Amino acid sequence: MGPDRYRTLLFTGQFIITLSAAAQWVPVGTGGSAYSIEAHNGALFAGNLGGVIRRSTDHGDTWTETNTGITAASNWWLSSAQGILFCGTQFGAAFRSTNDGTTWENIGLLGAARGFIEHNDTLYACQWYSGGVDYSTDGGATWQDTDTLIGAYGLWPMISVNGDLLVGGQTGGVRRITHSTDAWTASNSGLANTTVYSFTTVGDILFAGLGSGVYRSDDFGATWTASGMGGNIVYALHAMDSLLFAGTSNAGVFMSSDSGATWTAFNTGLNSLQVARLTDDGVYLYAGTLGGGVNRYGITTDVAEQRDRTIGISAYPVPCDGGFTTAIELDAASEIFVQVQDAAGRVVAEQRTGVRPAGPHQLIWNLEAVAPGIYCCRVVVGAVQGSVRVVVE
Repeated sequence: MGPDRYRTLLFTGQFIITLSAAAQWVPVGTGGSAYSIEAHNGALFAGNLGGVIRRSTDHGDTWTETNTGITAASNWWLSSAQGILFCGTQFGAAFRSTNDGTTWENIGLLGAARGFIEHNDTLYACQWYSGGVDYSTDGGATWQDTDTLIGAYGLWPMISVNGDLLVGGQTGGVRRITHSTDAWTASNSGLANTTVYSFTTVGDILFAGLGSGVYRSDDFGATWTASGMGGNIVYALHAMDSLLFAGTSNAGVFMSSDSGATWTAFNTGLNSLQVARLTDDGVYLYAGTLGGGVNRYGITTDVAEQRDRTIGISAYPVPCDGGFTTAIELDAASEIFVQVQDAAGRVVAEQRTGVRPAGPHQLIWNLEAVAPGIYCCRVVVGAVQGSVRVVVE
């Protein structure tokens, strides 16, 4: 088949987040130190350290107590995982709710559970004081220890990326495993220090919030490079599409729209500059603060044109016998990331180019080892993404 038989896609936009210039942070709720906020099944939950858990179904305008079954007034983390809401307390047991916070049940002394996350169909919980990570295969009813994390304490963030589970600690930095029975290995190459408070991703870029700014990894945590915010303790990181937000210990919230290259303060109306937690529910961005409770910032989610970008994509030949070419026309210097996915969304091949200049570029693929069928070639260029179909015979 010659290159004259190909599909071409020209796109100028994506599903993006816009923030109103006239908007500002607004305190919602009852104040206090909101270590824990979480969006879960259409509702927002907030827990004050030393207080009760509350639920709002109107984006924080009104709240109701939802504390039935909680026996420790020291909740400091809420997580939604596997359709279940979990609460970790500072000095007592951990709890779970299978009915959206209506009632809670004790799931054991997990040593000041600071987070819950699903990884490879298994539930994990990390602990602040004991420096351990436990796992559960029954939704949190029973728990088992993972391998001992020697020299790692004050565990706080966890994230599942590229088949691995990463955990960060006040000491020991980043550790990783693939399976619950694996030995933990360090993943700190390039980090200036090993005090890790937060993780998030923007596309396939991994970010970590440290006691000395934000660090970025383009290889899923194998190596790290500084990405701004130096001098700040970054308690919280949160991504909304291509926007990256950082919550700090004493300087409020900062925003980056260029994958951490530059940052701007994002604090208008914020009633406390000590930000422990960031989350969103698709309508508002929320900040859990120390002393100022929960604050929210209005956002809108729309399909909007990104008029400053025009990217051309083609893939040929169609159909192919396993070898094909992706042609990409850049209007400005950009990094190109491309994945080939099967019909179930599984990645069968990928390429990352690094920054390429404006103009035409070609990526050559060899898919002779994959089964015949229809595949999706997904292209990400900065904040713009699109896809083109590939047929393998």
